Amino acid sequence: MVSARKAAANKMISPLTSYGDPFLFFAQVGVGSFQEKSGHPRFKTYDFQIDTGNELSWIQCEGCQNKGNMCFPHKDPPYLNSQSRSYKPISCNQHSFCEPSQCKEGTCTYNVTYGPGSYTSGNLASETFTFYSSHGKHAALEDITFGCSTDSRNMKYAFLFDKNPVSGVLGMGWGPRSFLAQLGSISHGKFSYCIKANNTQNTYLRFGKHIVKSKNLQTTRIMQVKPSAAYHVNLLGISVNGVKLNITKTDLSVRKDGSRGCSIDAGTLATLLVKPVFDTLHAALADHLSRNQNLKRWIIHKLHKDLCYEQLSDAGRENLPVVTFHLENADLEVKPGAIFLFREFEGKNVFCLSMLSDDSKTIIGAYQQMKQKFVYDTKARVLSFGPEDCEKNG
Repeated sequence: MVSARKAAANKMISPLTSYGDPFLFFAQVGVGSFQEKSGHPRFKTYDFQIDTGNELSWIQCEGCQNKGNMCFPHKDPPYLNSQSRSYKPISCNQHSFCEPSQCKEGTCTYNVTYGPGSYTSGNLASETFTFYSSHGKHAALEDITFGCSTDSRNMKYAFLFDKNPVSGVLGMGWGPRSFLAQLGSISHGKFSYCIKANNTQNTYLRFGKHIVKSKNLQTTRIMQVKPSAAYHVNLLGISVNGVKLNITKTDLSVRKDGSRGCSIDAGTLATLLVKPVFDTLHAALADHLSRNQNLKRWIIHKLHKDLCYEQLSDAGRENLPVVTFHLENADLEVKPGAIFLFREFEGKNVFCLSMLSDDSKTIIGAYQQMKQKFVYDTKARVLSFGPEDCEKNG
């Protein structure tokens, strides 16, 4: 086993990725070193949500079961860090990742906030993470800095499944504590993924020179807007079926306080649009769909204003609109299958808009990234993307 920062440049790790309904993109990560009866150390495999909008990786640890703390529900028990031979808490003043304000009783702690009332906190530690290698074997990376969560509140994905598969987060955003940065020469600051529409076959999170080359990818600039760790892009406008919407530029641009603007994030389940932009897009889609005689507006509840329709015939899925996000020097075209969520409900075939309004931010989320390959190059500060058959493991 080798330290991530000392790993050979030709070492390959390719975490298996899966896409869980609804909209959850996660990777398999082997964590720790546990003594088996055979005498050989083994790791425990967990599913980590791939989060390109935040820096620190973390997993729910056994300390969340202590009085006063809180665990979120998931299919596996919390990580038994006290039983791992490679788990090492980080002491205060021991590591550059330890912030002076985060020291508690000699141990370095962390706190990550995701939104109002949603956060995780615990101890900063180092551990061995294990992934698939180029030859189908496993590659172990020692001394990965991560958060050992002892208290997590209001994690939305924990309540989306009967048995939530996600145990933690793989932080892939800007910043030295991100998993990407800790890979050093393995990644050279580059990673790629491709989100499928279903889970019939695994795809991979790829790094560095092991990213599969693709033709005809568009490229746009990515930016860091501090203190955010998210990858910001310059969103210039939005079109519906080629007709550009009347959107005020100030609703798309980053403000001096760092608010507004647009980021792209595999860890955000579905696209969020600031309210003026969402309302304009909502109205344009409603106008387009109202002219389809094979559709009927479907009201979930009189208090809900979701844009939902019942398909009166198979023809109801024909001629559905395409939404295009006009980025700097590139256009991200989103097909109907990634704009609307299609379901059978009480014997009816219905679909609803899978984008949401937000008070302060615009984020292009995982659902709208389906069937596209994304390649992030953080050193060149560019994002390349284009349509891809994800089952070819692009």
